[in-house]
Amino acid sequence: MSIEPECRARWITRDLPGLTFQSEVMPAPCLRREFDCPAVFRKALVRIAAPGYCDLRLDGGRIDRSELAPTVSVFDRRVRFLEIDVTGRLVPGKRSAWSAVLGNGWYNCHTHEVWHFDKAPWRDYPKFRFELEIDGELFLASNRSWRIATGGLLFDGLRNGETYDARLEPSGWRLPGFDDSGWERAVITAPPGGILTRQTAPCCQVMRRLEPVRLDRTGNRITADFGENLTGWCRITVRAPAGTVFTIRYYERLAPDGQPEQPHAERLAQYILDGEFQTDHYTAAGVPEGESWRPRFTYHGFRYAVIELSDPAAELCAVEAQFVCSAFERTGEYRTSDENFNRLTECAVRSYLGNFTGIPTDCPQREKNGWTGDALLAAETGLFLFDAASSYSEWLETLCDSQRPSGQLPAIAPTGGWGFNGCSGPAWDSVLVLLPWSIYLHTGDRRVPEKFFPAMLRYLDYCREREEADGLLDFGLADWCAPNCIEGRVERCFSSSAYYIRDLETAAAIAGLFGEAETGRTLQQRAAAVRTALLRRFRHSAGEWGNGGMTELGMALEMDLVPEHERFQAAAALAELARQVSCQAQFGIQGARYVPRALARNGHIDTAWRFFTQHSYPGWMHWLDSGATTLLENWEGSQSWNHIMYGDFVAFAFEYLGGIRLTPGFAAGGPLRVAPCIPAELDSFQARCRTGRGEVECRWRRHGGRLEFELTLPAAVEAELTLCGRQFRQGPGKQRYTVSQAD
Repeated sequence: MSIEPECRARWITRDLPGLTFQSEVMPAPCLRREFDCPAVFRKALVRIAAPGYCDLRLDGGRIDRSELAPTVSVFDRRVRFLEIDVTGRLVPGKRSAWSAVLGNGWYNCHTHEVWHFDKAPWRDYPKFRFELEIDGELFLASNRSWRIATGGLLFDGLRNGETYDARLEPSGWRLPGFDDSGWERAVITAPPGGILTRQTAPCCQVMRRLEPVRLDRTGNRITADFGENLTGWCRITVRAPAGTVFTIRYYERLAPDGQPEQPHAERLAQYILDGEFQTDHYTAAGVPEGESWRPRFTYHGFRYAVIELSDPAAELCAVEAQFVCSAFERTGEYRTSDENFNRLTECAVRSYLGNFTGIPTDCPQREKNGWTGDALLAAETGLFLFDAASSYSEWLETLCDSQRPSGQLPAIAPTGGWGFNGCSGPAWDSVLVLLPWSIYLHTGDRRVPEKFFPAMLRYLDYCREREEADGLLDFGLADWCAPNCIEGRVERCFSSSAYYIRDLETAAAIAGLFGEAETGRTLQQRAAAVRTALLRRFRHSAGEWGNGGMTELGMALEMDLVPEHERFQAAAALAELARQVSCQAQFGIQGARYVPRALARNGHIDTAWRFFTQHSYPGWMHWLDSGATTLLENWEGSQSWNHIMYGDFVAFAFEYLGGIRLTPGFAAGGPLRVAPCIPAELDSFQARCRTGRGEVECRWRRHGGRLEFELTLPAAVEAELTLCGRQFRQGPGKQRYTVSQAD
């Protein structure tokens, strides 16, 4: 059925000199190809690969809602392609035109920055591969028959922004019948180097549209406040003379004088070494009835947008912010009687989504990097809230593609070569072991941990090579972003070794899933030896570990490093440390996860809950009181205002307030363990979440000195329920319980 004698998809691009690190930034290439659609067909599929980003259209119309696609990968190891059903888009017997604009994305990061993506081994000009399959046969493919030119997109930089001149866009070039005789023929080019892999995880989409809550104009400068911090871009509608330039700059917060500012502007110069930052430029074509535009191949982190008009007579007719993130299905939610905590949860949801643009990232403005530590600390929250397992699995492929033959892992994935030495370590690297295990617990899918098990073993062998004389590890980062007021810092050797033990034990459990008994025993023996060394060095007494801070004690309790006979005393000591500082968050991102969990798990739910509800610095509510609408990078608020790494409290709410414990036994088909912890300051709680065996719902409220609890289980699921000290067994369906809290 091919329309060409020899139909085979080839990688195509513009005929340009070879790219070097000093090559100038080129306008985005525009490709087109007309064809006659068959008069009769049953099914049509398009497959597109573009290692930067690609905006593909049929007869000028979009074929799906994807943005910033395909998702980034380690392009010289793996290139993801999209497969899209276009059966309903093609018109039988009609002459049509495919067209594509290619963006630089992560493939051609030309901006000089400290992560050195401008020197990535895969870097090249954007290129494109296309297949149209009709009724199982290849009908049309990318080759020299495609025409190529440039249009209005003059500049696109992932960390800079876009520059677009609408006057340069050829009119009607995306439609059939356009005269492209003056365009060049595409040239065949070298593939990016990686294997072609179908993307199964959801692409990014525009998930929400926000109108400004306030617009202020001073001269030719308009400031739009969208009321919340978000990830994405602005879409503007303008009426202006041809050549009028609209410059959009994006900001997270206001300075004391009320003007938008970058709170970490002095640090930006240390990271983004050239070019503008979070800035888009649009030059109007002069369409009398108005024209609209928004970026396609970059995104920003912002609450405020400042729009400057080069011509005071120009009119900004409309502006909206478009929230862009991976198009996850929402699978979990909860609500409490504490409205401040509900607001804090909304901040976490925004930060989680805003930091998942195809891959999990640290922040949407400064870096956009796939930091492994941030991904690990946010994973439980994400898996409770969203159907994120497939996206995590694909990102883990990217991490494994970045792994060195020695087993060493980078701090960010993907990486162009940066982040292997000094910025990672076990507290970050453990995502390779612990995230596949979490996916298994949430979904019951054993294929995920099994798939990454060989890479886990390579990493653990690398760690064995890094062991100190006593068997402990002393490299990498520790309790990152602890508040300035804290005196004793967590020793790197303690946190790295604690994670090492957890990794070894988790890998042993994974080995047991598919019958690797001998490997599992070896891993357990290694874990026991490291545990002995860690206790010898860092356990000073039942209630004092390391430097005597909350993070060490919380990690020791939650990671089951504390001997069982000392658990009660250690938990009491941790609760006392918390009370001494009035439950201020005097810890960094590791303590933010482990201290509240350790307290709640060991009978101190009121103290754990107080960390999330007290309003003084440092603490979560202090952020809310400061006007935050997302989670911040540090307790002081002096850096990024959109980080997710302090967001584990959402998973805490499901697991401890709701009591939903997704254990290995449940993933393997056993009963669900449900054991809610009831803070004295909380009157009610309700939650639902999807597990690998169906949806679970729970709710409770205080009423007349008693606790009313309701649990709904899916078919074929039983639960072991612990409620105010009493034990119950429940089968599928809904059941209500009323108990005295004194029981």
